[in-house]
Amino acid sequence: MIIQESKHDFDVAILGNGLSGSLLATILGKQGVSVALIDADQHPRFAVGESTIPHTSLVVSLLAEKYGLPELEHLVDTDGLAKHVCTTCGIKRHFGYVYHRLGQTYDPKEGLQFGTAAREENHWFRQDTDAYLHNLAVHYGAIPRQKTKVTGIEINKQGVKLQTSAGEEIRARYLVDGTGHKSIVAERFGLRQNPTRLKHHSRTLFTHMVDVPPFDEANNPLPISYHKGTLHHCFERGWFWVIPFNNNPLSTNPLISVGLTIDPRRYPKPEMSAEQEFNDFLKRYPSVAEQFKDGKAVRPWVSTGRLQYSSKQTVGHRYCLMSHASGFVDPLFSRGMFNTVEIIYALLDPLLEALKTNNFDDEAFIPVDQQQQRILDYNDNLVNCSFISWDEFDLWNAWLRVFGLGTFLAEFHLMNGMSDYTRTGDPSYLVGKTQNPVFCDFEDPDYAAFFKDSVEAVEAFEAGRMTSADATKRVFDMAGQYPFPVPIRKDALVRARWMKEEDQLTERDLGFVRRGFRWALTTPLTRDVVSSSAAFFRWCAHRPDPHLGVDSDSHTRDLRMPQRWGEREQRRPSLASRA
Repeated sequence: MIIQESKHDFDVAILGNGLSGSLLATILGKQGVSVALIDADQHPRFAVGESTIPHTSLVVSLLAEKYGLPELEHLVDTDGLAKHVCTTCGIKRHFGYVYHRLGQTYDPKEGLQFGTAAREENHWFRQDTDAYLHNLAVHYGAIPRQKTKVTGIEINKQGVKLQTSAGEEIRARYLVDGTGHKSIVAERFGLRQNPTRLKHHSRTLFTHMVDVPPFDEANNPLPISYHKGTLHHCFERGWFWVIPFNNNPLSTNPLISVGLTIDPRRYPKPEMSAEQEFNDFLKRYPSVAEQFKDGKAVRPWVSTGRLQYSSKQTVGHRYCLMSHASGFVDPLFSRGMFNTVEIIYALLDPLLEALKTNNFDDEAFIPVDQQQQRILDYNDNLVNCSFISWDEFDLWNAWLRVFGLGTFLAEFHLMNGMSDYTRTGDPSYLVGKTQNPVFCDFEDPDYAAFFKDSVEAVEAFEAGRMTSADATKRVFDMAGQYPFPVPIRKDALVRARWMKEEDQLTERDLGFVRRGFRWALTTPLTRDVVSSSAAFFRWCAHRPDPHLGVDSDSHTRDLRMPQRWGEREQRRPSLASRA
């Protein structure tokens, strides 16, 4: 008779085998760390949080290089996804924001498009991408415990002890909780802030659908089809999301991720099903209803209460609440997975050092907590001001530039650091130099003050201390005065795979792109916010854009004309100043 051992020792126990837990387990396993990967469910399984942004992909690419895991690169490359991971993912060429007024047909002049990059981003079909990461973690040595509930946790100076529903005792030197809102560790140690400190209020309904066609293709004046990106239908205190998995020629997936996120103070939860409530909202916005008139849900609807939660602390002796286990704001701006990979990157080095030296003093992990709390507060302000600004299109038009300015400058700074690291192997290049940033050590040093002043303007409008026109003018005036040092370097674009080494990019070209970024982000009349600059990189690389259906020469004409038009517009009074 064989008696199975019921006690097992590991270096790290990870609760939750979704994207965050499996990604961390993969990297730790590659570094020779013994990992137990524990989850009450199993793969494949439904999950939302599907849209990547350039910052997400840059950090995943950095993790792949730093820790010797080229398999991670497959997740951020459209062709690599289809070849090595799955054929169920979509592409993301932009954030598309379409503004709606109650009972009115959509006005195409009130659409905004925010280009992602010269390289396509992705819509991850999470049941497949998460399963890929889980299997990769097991390949690199993680011991899976699926369909296993943790029934007891004990943490002391000697380590971590977990009791499971299978009667197993798992001992570890460190514990990472990636279980999300229902964090086991947060519950065990009373870490949740109650009430939360977060200002924003929203709840959501979501599912996956088939037979949802592209939106308003015939009347879209912007350069890229809305179907080629993440589409947001925005209205007073709420938004619909449309995330297609079927917009990639390589995809075999007919599904569309669909959701409705609304402020419960403005829209209290009614006594009806989630599907009925969704259809009720469609009736209020005829252009959205038109897109969904033939849509059919393929899985049960999910309806939540308030989404926002936060924690008093996210690290403690021998444990860390990771990303969504520590807090959450709202899926707007697709920052969930970016936050996840940023926290994984921040946690890895102090954790590996602690495992090496057996010194788990709290001090080494305090920066991880500081970063998580900082990111959560930034997201709270970012989304809260978006919901406020949807009262007036002009104010929303201004607020989107605040997001864009911070995001793009940080991405270029990060790309430069990655390129320098690749060239020299010096990890000091991977440490951002910004003191007291609001969301990222690689953000521009002047962004924190600009963001704070912009938040104050939008909140002053909400409080009735400032008109919408005055708040809009204030934000655009501050953006126009911003130093805007766009740090674009060809070597960094090559490292980020936005260009090829053999492609030509002169200083004159770079100067044009810098001016284009500034013009797009500071001119109220622009609706194509930085997409044209991304297309310019494609033109420099002599790669026609099949989504636009134009050749290289026409790219040159199309891209230089808006710049001259923009220079003329800057000499005119802005919309805000005329208001």
